[in-house]
Amino acid sequence: MKRFLNQIWIVIGAFVAAIVVSWVIYMPNGDERGVWRAQTGGTIITLTPFTAKMYSETSVSCLHQLSFPAHLKLVEMAEGATVSVIDSQLHLNVDGSLDPMILERIDALPDNCSAANPDATPRDVFDSMWTAMDEHYAFFDLHGVDWDARRALAPAMGDTMTDSALLALLSDTLQGLDDGHVQIGAPIGYVSPAQDPDWLVDTLNRDALTQIARDTLGTDLTPVDLTGIEYVLLPDGVGYVLIRHMGLDTPFGTTSETAMALAFSQVADVMTDANSMIIDLRYNPGGSDSVSFGVASHFIDAPLDVFTKTTRDGSENGSGQSAPFTAVLQPFDATPLTQPVIVLTSQLTGSAAEILIMTMRELAQVITMGQPTSGGLSDILGFKLANGWDLGLSHQTYRAMDGQSFEGVGIPPDIPFAITAAPLLAGEDPLLRAAFVRARSAN
Repeated sequence: MKRFLNQIWIVIGAFVAAIVVSWVIYMPNGDERGVWRAQTGGTIITLTPFTAKMYSETSVSCLHQLSFPAHLKLVEMAEGATVSVIDSQLHLNVDGSLDPMILERIDALPDNCSAANPDATPRDVFDSMWTAMDEHYAFFDLHGVDWDARRALAPAMGDTMTDSALLALLSDTLQGLDDGHVQIGAPIGYVSPAQDPDWLVDTLNRDALTQIARDTLGTDLTPVDLTGIEYVLLPDGVGYVLIRHMGLDTPFGTTSETAMALAFSQVADVMTDANSMIIDLRYNPGGSDSVSFGVASHFIDAPLDVFTKTTRDGSENGSGQSAPFTAVLQPFDATPLTQPVIVLTSQLTGSAAEILIMTMRELAQVITMGQPTSGGLSDILGFKLANGWDLGLSHQTYRAMDGQSFEGVGIPPDIPFAITAAPLLAGEDPLLRAAFVRARSAN
């Protein structure tokens, strides 16, 4: 027994020693350590040999968002996040976002940076929300909202409110911004000013709508492990690919784009024999832009510029934007899928699913069919509110290569097709049937 215990302690000691050695190797180097502020504002990061911390900053607050060990290799393998210093700027690449966050070194963490206070006054919470939106939200004009006027809804200094009443007040303040990326998360609930399509009655949730599509298809679909993808190649040569979300259970040590590209190989291998394809994104709420790129990589054989994006920079007049970042889609291999593709869309198609559509629209063999998408393309910039609640907002403008922006209005389909509740409630899917008619005519 004593010998066995000694062996256990030897193993534990070796493991601890390995962690210590690897930490020394992979801790932030001298150039990376320090305090960094995002060029476009809103975020501060501190890096020491042992810890990394992130703060959300506005002109009235600086609140701690998260902390994690500064073992950069472990962070890269677990979360797909990397840092590097280029021309004296810190570049933070986060898996799921296509462009890096660029940060400038500052002398020290601002004195007002602190943890959120659960007992913060309603006025402090309102001010932290209003200011974050005022300095970073990019689409007030698009939605016709006079944000300055919403300042009048602020509670008076010294007012007290229940959490429910405060959340309702913040929700009322955001009304008119039909944007699913504007959201507040609190222990008592979640609110967003986004509006559902008028045809989306209570019983027609995304799961029910997806099942109607499956039933209309009338045959079993093969799921792709770790993804929201299901597919089938029908005997008449039409391939059907249902993508329920742009998420992925990314294996440890890989990035989501690479993992999705590999996962979609299962679909691509089967669809090589298809005469035409239907990709159904109608009820896809989004997820990761990188996952979208993993799918799209199977349809090209050379790098392709697919869109640009800029970030609002937090300036007082709201006119400042970062330099455009051009997103370049890389091919998975030299044997892409080249068949005619019909992509189905609806007002429930959002976020990273819209990024997939914007990307696929650059391909000659692709047409879209259905409704305009939801119009929520921006990444989400997160903030802590004074009491610790979470705020998300849209701060980036995506533009197609021809300069068009679809934020707030949605990506229009090449072939419009109205979606109404009545046939769906009867278990019918007219759009899917029409898509198959068109796909078979392309054979």
